[in-house]
Amino acid sequence: MPPINGKKYLDQTLTQIKQRTAAGERVAVSFDIDNTLFDTRGRALAIGKAFDKANGTTYFKGKTSKQMGNDAKETAKLVKMTPEHIKKFSSFWFPRFFKGENYKNDLQIRQTVALAKKAAAAGADVFYVTARTQSEESFTIKQLEKAGLPTVDANFVVSKPKMKDKTPEYKAGTLAQIDQQYDFVGWFITESRADIAGVQNLNSTVTSVLLETKFSGERKVDDDTPIWKIDVK
Repeated sequence: MPPINGKKYLDQTLTQIKQRTAAGERVAVSFDIDNTLFDTRGRALAIGKAFDKANGTTYFKGKTSKQMGNDAKETAKLVKMTPEHIKKFSSFWFPRFFKGENYKNDLQIRQTVALAKKAAAAGADVFYVTARTQSEESFTIKQLEKAGLPTVDANFVVSKPKMKDKTPEYKAGTLAQIDQQYDFVGWFITESRADIAGVQNLNSTVTSVLLETKFSGERKVDDDTPIWKIDVK
């Protein structure tokens, strides 16, 4: 069975959203944020430069965001960090990556930002279902507002209560709540295969769309998952 074309699925669903909202139905769509709406490699570079400054190293001197990795381990490998610094960098990375002050360094992923705006124009409420925590939500809202994204407030930005909460269970539960509130939920879109596999294993009734990029990982998702391949250079 060939993969389902995610772009075609999304285009068809946008048409369906217009028809449903014109008929008076309440419709929603949902998006992940990190590496779905925003490329976090700008954040990674800022963290790397802060590490250099704190440790007297030059790993990130002259580097660009496009030379960063998806996490601390990959980034350390890409900048050829010595073994003695890798563990230290991982400890330095994690608390800063999810610190709201650092979200401002992210870069927009124009294709998905545009899709969110199209969905709103078609009449859908747009939800942002993120593994970022509630304590940092004001920074998330500010970032979404700056990008001109629709329906940006505490009713539509849904963050994890605590970092230790399990992401698949949290996202599946959130999608179930949204599904109960609306006549139709067009999609949940994320770059994370792990997130989709987790949500699918918990039998979510909302269709998950994989935004397949270099950030997606290797986890297997259901064969009928729509896949939208984009190049985030």
